[in-house]
Amino acid sequence: MALSTDTGPADNSGMKREPSVREVLDRLVEDDVLSPVQADAVERALREDGPRRGRIPWAEVAGYLGGGLVLVGAVLVVATSWGRWGEFARTFVTGAAAVVLLAAGAGASGGLGGRSAVRGRIAGTLLALGAGAVAAAVAVALTDRAGNGAVACGAGLVIAVVGYVLVPSVPGVLASAGLLAATILFTLDATVGVTSLNAGLGVAAGGLLVAGLAFGRVLPQRQTGLFAGLALAVGGFQQLLGDERATPVGYLLTFAVGVGCLALVRWERGWVLLVAGVAAVTLAVPEAVWDLTGGAVGGAVLVLTAGVVLLLVSFAGFRLRRGAG
Repeated sequence: MALSTDTGPADNSGMKREPSVREVLDRLVEDDVLSPVQADAVERALREDGPRRGRIPWAEVAGYLGGGLVLVGAVLVVATSWGRWGEFARTFVTGAAAVVLLAAGAGASGGLGGRSAVRGRIAGTLLALGAGAVAAAVAVALTDRAGNGAVACGAGLVIAVVGYVLVPSVPGVLASAGLLAATILFTLDATVGVTSLNAGLGVAAGGLLVAGLAFGRVLPQRQTGLFAGLALAVGGFQQLLGDERATPVGYLLTFAVGVGCLALVRWERGWVLLVAGVAAVTLAVPEAVWDLTGGAVGGAVLVLTAGVVLLLVSFAGFRLRRGAG
């Protein structure tokens, strides 16, 4: 007589049944994979999200739309009434929008201890919009004053970072990265003036900072942080192509970012590093060919070069994967 190797739970009829979520979690606690507190948190999250699966999250959608409409509405009101309103009225409207968004974000967070995933997403979005509203309000208040853009974006950046620390979210990462780049550009404009060289290097440095924080696990939203940071870094280095003297530096640094991303894929599996690496290398190599040949090659040759680069990158990726496996 053959013995069954099935050791799973069975019901009264002897038929195999699937273990419940609680049984699986208890087993993981016994194996020291999860702590009891973590197991309870997982069960609570599944219970909250399970019944709503397949339903449209109207409250969440309304929160996003409401926050966006408040910010856009305030900007439109000020823009359409700019000539008729004084400085105080313009500042009051944009400042009120910022207060409403930040207060709504703080209210939606539900406190640091009892926040659900949905409330966290809404709160993070509202706080990110509030940071943008703060930047707009400060810019309106300091109209026609030297350095108003740098001060406004800097104030928005502070609010965005604080909001992200309190409620980590994807919009918080994007808002912080965007305001960081804007602060760098406006600061350069107010001090030494913006050129392709200093603007490109400044934005790229900010992007590498964001990407480094994400890669170092300082930012909970790692993939979003890597995406935002690497996009700023590659975009900044590409700005160097606007300065003839810095053109080789631009595509060499872009190539270095691409190679670095592809090398890190071996230890950090993720689509962001792979896509960023391929995109950066594919940009840099045709640019180098064009520059080194003095623009003598045609578009077809550049397309062919890009295709060869992609094939080489694919081959290198398979080699790295085989070595890692």
